Amino acid sequence: MTSTQSPTPGQTRERVIRIAREIEEFAHSNVAAETFFREFLRRVVAGLGATAGAAWLIDESGRLAVKSELNLADTGFYEEPEAILKNQRLLSDVLSTAEARIFAADAENDVHLPTDNLIVVAALTIRKKPVGVIEIFQRSNAPKQAHPGYLQFVEQMSGYASHYLAEREKDSQTDASLEVWEEVDQFVQQIHRSLDLTEVGATVVNDGRQLLNADRVSLAMQYGKKTVIEAINGQDKVNKRANTVRLLSKLANKALAMRETFIYSGSNDAIPPQIEEPLADYLQESGARMILIVPLFEPDQVVKSDEEALGRMKDTPKKLIGGLIVEQITDSQPRPHLESRAELLSGHIASGIANSRNYESIFLMPLWRFIGRCFAALRGKTLVKTLVVIALIVAAGVTLALVPYDYRVSCDGRLMPMVQREVFTNWEGEVVAIHVQSGQRVKKGELLVEIRNEDLKAQLLETENKLNELRLMRLTLNAQLQSGNNNKRPVDEITKLRGQLNETETQISGVLKHLEILRDRLDKLNVKAPIDGVVTTFQIEQLLINRPVQRGELLLEIMDPNGPWQLELDVEEKRMGHILRATERKGDIGLPVEFILATSNELSYEGEVTEFSTRTNSSEESGSIVETYATFDKEKLPLLRIGAEVSAKIDCGERSLFYVLFGDVVETCRRYFWF
Repeated sequence: MTSTQSPTPGQTRERVIRIAREIEEFAHSNVAAETFFREFLRRVVAGLGATAGAAWLIDESGRLAVKSELNLADTGFYEEPEAILKNQRLLSDVLSTAEARIFAADAENDVHLPTDNLIVVAALTIRKKPVGVIEIFQRSNAPKQAHPGYLQFVEQMSGYASHYLAEREKDSQTDASLEVWEEVDQFVQQIHRSLDLTEVGATVVNDGRQLLNADRVSLAMQYGKKTVIEAINGQDKVNKRANTVRLLSKLANKALAMRETFIYSGSNDAIPPQIEEPLADYLQESGARMILIVPLFEPDQVVKSDEEALGRMKDTPKKLIGGLIVEQITDSQPRPHLESRAELLSGHIASGIANSRNYESIFLMPLWRFIGRCFAALRGKTLVKTLVVIALIVAAGVTLALVPYDYRVSCDGRLMPMVQREVFTNWEGEVVAIHVQSGQRVKKGELLVEIRNEDLKAQLLETENKLNELRLMRLTLNAQLQSGNNNKRPVDEITKLRGQLNETETQISGVLKHLEILRDRLDKLNVKAPIDGVVTTFQIEQLLINRPVQRGELLLEIMDPNGPWQLELDVEEKRMGHILRATERKGDIGLPVEFILATSNELSYEGEVTEFSTRTNSSEESGSIVETYATFDKEKLPLLRIGAEVSAKIDCGERSLFYVLFGDVVETCRRYFWF
C-alpha cells in the first residue's frame, strides 16, 4: 500500500510563491477581464486551499456586480435567501475603508455572514479609488494563526489585480477620450449650426443628455431678474404653467443668482438658506435625486477695444444668460465624469446661446433674412432667370389689369311656362275622387277633384227641413186669416196673426239665402281647372285620395305649355350687386343671358332678363338667393320639359381680366376684412 504524504511547509511556501509570480506576470498581460479574473481566482483559491472565490466590480450604475466567480455555489451562497444582502454589507464596509479584512463567524463583533465560511475580502483600487473587491471563501475550520497569512496573501494578490485594472483603464481611457472628443465635437457643431434659439435649445437638452449620460437635462434662460425654462429633453414645447416647470424655474433663479455651480447629491449639508425651500419643493414634485445647475455666462468678445486690451477698464462681472440643469432620477451620486463634462460643455453652450440671442435681437430680423435670401438667389446665372421671370410677371400683371373681358354671373335655374296656376281648396273636407292624372291636359272648368263635407250636407238637410216647417207655418197662418170667422175675432188676435205671418215670411227669406249659400259651398267643394293646361303635380292620387284637406290648402298645379316660357334663375344674393350695377349702366333691366340645358350641354342658348324678385329667398344649396326671370325663344329649343334644369350666365358688362379671373377672391377679402 502507498500512503499519501501531506506537503511540507517548505513545499507549500514554494507553491504559494510560484502562484504569486504567475499572477504577477498574468497581471501584465492584455487578456480580457473575464479571462483574467477567472484565472486569477483559480490560482488564488488553489494557493490558499480555499473553497471558493469571487471578483466584484462596480458597474456604470455604481453598484457591485460579479465579474467572475469560482465554486461559489459550493458554499451554499445561493441557498440562503438573505445571503446577497448580507454579503453586500460586508463588501460595502471594505469599499468604504479600502482596507483588506477577514470575517469569521466566531468573531467578537456582531457580523452576519452570508455563509459559514471564513471570508477574506480585499479592495481593488485605481489611483486610491475603490473600484471593486476580491472575496475568498476559506474553510471555517482553518487555524486562527493562519488568518493573517490569508489576509496578507489576498491583499497582495488584489494589488496585482488592481494593477491589471489600472493598465486596462489607461487603454480604455485612450479610446474613450477619443470617442468623447468626437461626441463633443459633434455636439459643438450641432449647437453652432443654427442661429435659431429654439433649435439651439433643443440640441442642447437632447444631445446634451446623451453626452452627459443624465436622466433629464433642461435649459434655463435669464431675462433680467426672471428665469425661464426654455427647453427640456424629450419635449417639443415646454408647458411653462406646469407645476414642475414653475418650481424648477424658482430653483434655477435662486441657484443662478449665486453665479456658481450648484450641486445637490442627496445631502442637505452646505445648502445655502435661500435655496433650501425651492429645492425641497422641487424635489418633492419631481422625484429627482441629484441636481446639477451650471451657470452660463456671455462669452468675452473676440475683438476687444483698445482700453480693454490695455487693461484700463475695470473688470466687470460677466453677464449671466442662463443655466444648464442636469438631473438624475435613480442615483443620488453624480455619474462618472458628469461634473467635468458639464463644465466643459457649458462654455460651448453659452457661446451658442449668446450668438442666437444676439442674432434674434436684431430689429426686423425675419424681414432682413428674407431680403438676404432674395439677394443671394440673384447671384450668377440666377439673376438673368430672375429678371426674365419678373418681366413675365409684370407683363402678366399689366395684361390682367388692362385687358377688358366680359364679366358674367353664373347661376342655376329651370325652364318653366309663364302661365301657371296653383289650385287650392275652397272648404275643408275629404277627397273622395280624383278625375285627372299627372301630365294630363285639362280644359278650363273641367272637374279635377271631388271633395265631400258631411257637415255641410247635414247643415243643408237641416236648413231644408227648417224651410219646410216655415212654409207649413205660413200656410197655416194664411188659412186662419182667410177663414170666414175673422169678423167675429177680436182685432187684437187678427193683428197678432198678421204679425206672425210677416215674421214667418222674414224667416223663410233668411233660410232661403242660407240654403243658397250652403248649396254654393257644396258646389265649390269640387275643384275645377282654372285654366287650360297640363297637371304638373306628381302622383296626385297617392297624395290626395281619401285624405282630409283644409280650406286654402294647395292640391295641385296646372301650367300651360302652349303659352310663353321663361327661365326661373336662382341668383346668389352676393352676386346681385354686379347685376344691379349693369342694369344702371345699360338703362334697362334686359341683360343678356346665355344658358345650357342639363340634358344637352353641348349647345348654348340666349335669353334676356325680364324681372327681379323684390325680396330674397332661402335655398338649401346656395343660401340666400334672389329669383330672377328671363325670356327666351322657345322655338330654338329642341325639347321643352317643365322644370328642366339649366345653367345660365348673366352678362354684366366688361371688367378687367384680373377681376374676371380673381373677382371671387377679391370679394371674399372685402367681405371678411372690409377692404
